[in-house]
Amino acid sequence: MGTVNKISSNFDALRMHHFQFFAMVVMVCFVSFLLYPSRRRLESPSVLYGMVHLGSFSANFGAQLWVTLVAGLTMFYSLPRHMFGKVQSRLFPMFFLWSLVCSAMTLSTFLSQHPSDTWDNSQIKQVVALSVCFVTAALNSIVVSPLIVSAMLKTFKMEVDAGVGDVVGYADMKELKKNPQYYESYRMFRRCHGASAMLVVSSLIANTVYLYFLTSLCLPL
Repeated sequence: MGTVNKISSNFDALRMHHFQFFAMVVMVCFVSFLLYPSRRRLESPSVLYGMVHLGSFSANFGAQLWVTLVAGLTMFYSLPRHMFGKVQSRLFPMFFLWSLVCSAMTLSTFLSQHPSDTWDNSQIKQVVALSVCFVTAALNSIVVSPLIVSAMLKTFKMEVDAGVGDVVGYADMKELKKNPQYYESYRMFRRCHGASAMLVVSSLIANTVYLYFLTSLCLPL
């Protein structure tokens, strides 16, 4: 129990600027890879190389499906609003950073094995799909996530103060929206959440496109 509490305390010590810092480190490493690419294409990629590529792709795609279709909906309809907001304020930064790291690994391993001067039409589409995943994850992790978390915490705090923080699922906030501060915070949260959702959906579509090309390479089974 003490170990669990210690881990929880260490995680609570993380702040939004820490996640932004880690995301920037990933961006710098990826840009460095683009500026100083490997001069030699691996003629016989190792099993470990393939594991990194497929593992990072599947980890990213699986996390996106789980958070979007399972975890988010389950928590929204199971937890009180203020508790749901606290969990999401921790989950969003971690999820977006995870997506950024995984997409950077997937795109890097693909580019190192497929130099730009060897791309055909199929590989161009794959690069575009993987690039969309990387860019959307970077935008979510560095730009959108801090805005969501800030607006979310303010919104749910005012809901708790108004006595509706323990409501599970949808809550009627017509009266609370008459408060200018709450209305502005809620509107900011909805806008940022909508933008983030569109970025995640775009990444999901791009990952599905790349999965199609991966599957076509494996057929016939």
